[in-house]
Amino acid sequence: MEKCTYCVQRINQARIAAFKENRTIRDGEIQTACQQACPTQAIVFGNIQDHDSRVAKLREEPRHYRLLEELNTHPRTTYLARLRNPNPALEPAASGQGASGVH
Repeated sequence: MEKCTYCVQRINQARIAAFKENRTIRDGEIQTACQQACPTQAIVFGNIQDHDSRVAKLREEPRHYRLLEELNTHPRTTYLARLRNPNPALEPAASGQGASGVH
């Protein structure tokens, strides 16, 4: 297994293009390989110092957390807690297929 480099080559390519055009990197301009491959768009990459960026707004949500934060670590990767419905009365109706049904 290799350590994630956050696609530094893609970051540098966008940085050089923005420098040539005398501008800052736009929100969403850089897309990491894992972000590009994720069909649910569950991976967000961006500049957290830009308060208007999507990633900065997601970090402001109350569901945002960091692993091992209590140990005073400062990871670059953070997460949003998954929302679940604890009320079984609001669960969607079963599809009617048993455990052997095809999904």
